[in-house]
Amino acid sequence: AVVSTQSGHYGRGALDGFAIYTYQDVGGLSPVVDECGGHFGPVTDDEDAEVIYHYHTRVYVPYTLACQGPALGNCNETQGSTNYCGYGCGAEVCVQPGTSETKLREYLAEWDDEWLDQYTTNDYINGASEVSLVLAYCLALFQLVRLW
Repeated sequence: AVVSTQSGHYGRGALDGFAIYTYQDVGGLSPVVDECGGHFGPVTDDEDAEVIYHYHTRVYVPYTLACQGPALGNCNETQGSTNYCGYGCGAEVCVQPGTSETKLREYLAEWDDEWLDQYTTNDYINGASEVSLVLAYCLALFQLVRLW
């Protein structure tokens, strides 16, 4: 089997300037995204790959982003009568498991060295457990069935 060494294909940029990639992350993994549909993580598996905030498309409505991220747990506040927010990763800031904390902090230091410390994050340093990947898949499947 061929395993991708990069995030899903780059589709286009969102109006907020962040890139939108297809629904696959580095190594063919499912992206762990926030309620808006984005996360922090590399887009290639190069050892020195830059970490960026970017969005991923989804296989369920709204297919692209639900709001402008990072969501910080506030997606619901941006919605009108129809709510397209996803389930998120269970934290205010979602980081793809396996992402280098050093690279993440280097990226965020362009704006604010202490920004990340103000919010909760998912357990990205130790990587995603098998249980969390199955849970993320089940939540996405539930969302798809619910919309059907």
